[in-house]
Amino acid sequence: MNAHPQFAETLALYAMGALDNPQDLAALESHLGTCGDCRRELEALRADTALLALSVTGPQPPARSRDRLLSAVAAEPRMERRTSKPYAVGRLRPRWFTFAPVMVMLLLAVFSILLWRDLRNTRRALRHTQAQMEQIQTELARTNSELAEAKMVHDLLHASDAWPLTLVSKKTPPQPQMKMIYSRQKGSLFLLASNTPALPENKIYELWLLPADGSAPMAAGWFKPDGKGNGMIFHKLKSNGIEAKGFAVTVEPSGGSQTPTMPIVMEPAG
Repeated sequence: MNAHPQFAETLALYAMGALDNPQDLAALESHLGTCGDCRRELEALRADTALLALSVTGPQPPARSRDRLLSAVAAEPRMERRTSKPYAVGRLRPRWFTFAPVMVMLLLAVFSILLWRDLRNTRRALRHTQAQMEQIQTELARTNSELAEAKMVHDLLHASDAWPLTLVSKKTPPQPQMKMIYSRQKGSLFLLASNTPALPENKIYELWLLPADGSAPMAAGWFKPDGKGNGMIFHKLKSNGIEAKGFAVTVEPSGGSQTPTMPIVMEPAG
């Protein structure tokens, strides 16, 4: 034994079971717990001791000694063998498999947020498109109305009974002037005004049809001149075939009146 020669004698006695000194026994066992070389030396000594014991033939023991030993062994109480329960061996799973549900939930949350944003943008675009469609429909309706009005003006200008008139003022130039066409057959009239004086905010110019049968004047539309004194009236009467002996213009409150308010500011020329 080269590593720890101080334990050579006690190690040999320990291998044969003949080490009786408690201090030496405690020191050796403590040393064996930390020294691998001494443990291997101890195993070799035990193997040699066993071979030595097998190679020596001792005297035959008496038969009564054998019987006494068997009887003593039979008289010893037997301890029940405990059957240890088998350990449940679990199946190890990869560490990433533990976080898989969390990752799936995070992915679903991100997907839901993206889907919500796309839906919100789609709704905004849809509302914007709907507003544009409504604006287009409004403009189309206004265009159709203007086209219908333009057609009625065209028909009026080309009516066989169209009566052109010019209403003037007796003031000095630039003289206000209103040119108009009336069709009894179609029951409509068209008037264009120029150089008309500006009016107060709550006043308008109203046109009156003077029936040939001498009945009360009939309201035939009104206009508010612009900054240059221009204005326009296209008016459809409630009934066709009304014969007129003339027309006149008065200044009325905003919204028009049921009867003319004197004086007459515009009347047929000549």
